Amino acid sequence: MTRKLKSISIILSFLILFTSCASQKYFFDTESRERQKELRKNRSGNVFGDIGLMIASLFVMATLEVDTGFYPEGQEFKKLKLVNPTKDTIYVNMLTDVYWDEQNFCDFMDIRIPPHQKCTMLVPVNANYNVYFSNTPEEEDDEMLEINTDAFKRLSLYPGLTVIEDENLNQ
Repeated sequence: MTRKLKSISIILSFLILFTSCASQKYFFDTESRERQKELRKNRSGNVFGDIGLMIASLFVMATLEVDTGFYPEGQEFKKLKLVNPTKDTIYVNMLTDVYWDEQNFCDFMDIRIPPHQKCTMLVPVNANYNVYFSNTPEEEDDEMLEINTDAFKRLSLYPGLTVIEDENLNQ
């Protein structure tokens, strides 16, 4: 029984490590790259802490036949995939009013997603972001989307996404 439990825990550990690993190679702003690393460390620590407390809780429940009442806390961060379906590099800046620490917002600046690639990143749960994007590095032609991270797991960004076609006005 212990051999089976050990095998399951090793497999679970590898799955957690592989699903939580993602490169920050598309982040060209140093602060944003460091913030992503901090978010990943924080999230990994929460996951391993919750797993450890759950195992301890199950052990206590089994030996003492008492419910310890431990339930994992709500998730603080979630994965968001930014997808570039175009033939050009997409430049992205994400601004929010959510604080990461006492002095800094949880903004992500200078994300450059190459053609036909995706950028998987961690963002705070239930945060409102203004996503500015364009296929040029200049700010004058940026398009803007307002999103809430609860509503999106994947966001496909392409020029003209926010342009509203007025077919009825032309008639």
